[in-house]
Amino acid sequence: MRTIWHSLAWKEWHEHKWKLVSIAVILWGTASLAMLQHDTDMFGLAAAIVMLCSVPLAVFIGLGAAANERSRGTLAFLQALPVPMWRVALAKCFFGLVSLVVPIAAAMASFYVWKLCFDLLGIEYHDSVRGMRGSTGVTGNWWVDLVLMSVLVATSLFIWAAATGVNRKDEVSAGAVALAVIVGWWLLVWFAGYILFGNREPNKWLTVFGYSTAPAGFVPAGDMAWRHGYLPLCIFTAAITHFALAAWYVRRFGRIENVEVRSPQVAVRDKSQSDWLGTPWRTPATAIAWKQFRESGPLVLAGLAGVIGIVALILAGNLEQFFSQPRFLAELFAGVSVSLGFGVAMIVGIGICLNDVGPKLSTFWRSRPVNPDLWFWSKFLTGLAVLLAAVYVPLVAIVLAVHPNPHGVLFHPNAMIMPTAHLAIFAAAVAMTCLVRHAVYAAILSIPILYLGIVLVWGSLRVADAVGWIESSPGKLSQISTAQAAAGLVLSFVLCTLLAWLAMRYDWGRKSRY
Repeated sequence: MRTIWHSLAWKEWHEHKWKLVSIAVILWGTASLAMLQHDTDMFGLAAAIVMLCSVPLAVFIGLGAAANERSRGTLAFLQALPVPMWRVALAKCFFGLVSLVVPIAAAMASFYVWKLCFDLLGIEYHDSVRGMRGSTGVTGNWWVDLVLMSVLVATSLFIWAAATGVNRKDEVSAGAVALAVIVGWWLLVWFAGYILFGNREPNKWLTVFGYSTAPAGFVPAGDMAWRHGYLPLCIFTAAITHFALAAWYVRRFGRIENVEVRSPQVAVRDKSQSDWLGTPWRTPATAIAWKQFRESGPLVLAGLAGVIGIVALILAGNLEQFFSQPRFLAELFAGVSVSLGFGVAMIVGIGICLNDVGPKLSTFWRSRPVNPDLWFWSKFLTGLAVLLAAVYVPLVAIVLAVHPNPHGVLFHPNAMIMPTAHLAIFAAAVAMTCLVRHAVYAAILSIPILYLGIVLVWGSLRVADAVGWIESSPGKLSQISTAQAAAGLVLSFVLCTLLAWLAMRYDWGRKSRY
């Protein structure tokens, strides 16, 4: 007879096994691509890519642990079982971390295989990597240090995302809350440091203590703690913070108010909730656009608030540089907005069709006299317009206002790479959501799909060079120019948009039972 733990483990394993496989494929593929395409420092580049990819993957796995049951409508079923909710939460934490840790460790361990192959074939790799074998680090082995660092960063972001997004109605709203809390906590730490020390040299142990409480903050705190002898404080503070967040998640999981109506109530008309509403929209397109605007607006406003907060805090500590170099504000705002823009674009893209492709709502709107093409394009274009307006309208306004050469910055060839990347990740998130109909899987799969157009452009250039249509082409994928990369991202945007439209129009994709 199966025990409760056995049943929970079986359930969570079948929910997380394909997440584990997809994450492993993505990390192995990106690391292998870095090994094959880069001439120098191949191991360093591959390790950086694995750690970079682990950050969004950890956040979305955590959001799945926080809101997956409510988004699928299965939380009431779990609450009806003779199982304490804390056991379910512990099982979700364990298997969520397994689906992250195992692929990361396997991807880092594959470096040994690449090293063996390079040594057997006589291929030289960067001398700095050879020197790292002799460095002490934490364990004395730089591969083990990389695995340890990547796993700890992924675990930290997973716990923060799960704890801050627990019991939200879906992964999109949980992602917005988690992003706001993570960014807000870092702002609070930086603001507290500025209030205490201003432009003076900060106190070392207080800085280590503050950074250790932030999401993945033990990375900058650990470096300072290692150099100044505060490593025990860093470990203790980070451990206490994350154990407290994990306990909060376990305690709060499944505890929501008004899960169901336990007794019929008399319907009472509340005038205050309806009198302020305007007249209905006259056309389906405007009604759908207004609906999508109300759904995407709060998400992009949360991202914009985070950008403004980070920029304001950094400016507060660099007022002299701001007054002496007005371009500093434009460059700072551009860097912060385009960086956070990737996460916002992915979350908004997933939210475009996540609820509409669910079986109940999909059956409802397909039975209405609304053309599926009109439905999709109204939502897609509205969400895209809201995203671009929130990310780029303030950016362009600040550049025009304070930068000494605004036209040179805005129309620089390299300036087009970031908007095209935001377009591509947005369309990839929409397409994957329409196909897999699951927020976490859509986030995982949209990362490799983002680079599909770049690979196609590079392959086309190689073929054109081989048949003599062009004089030369980039020998490796890492050697393509910025214009070629931007063209590839535009191609990714077009292909993913077409795929999303066809999937919505013909009801392609995984048919969920929930």
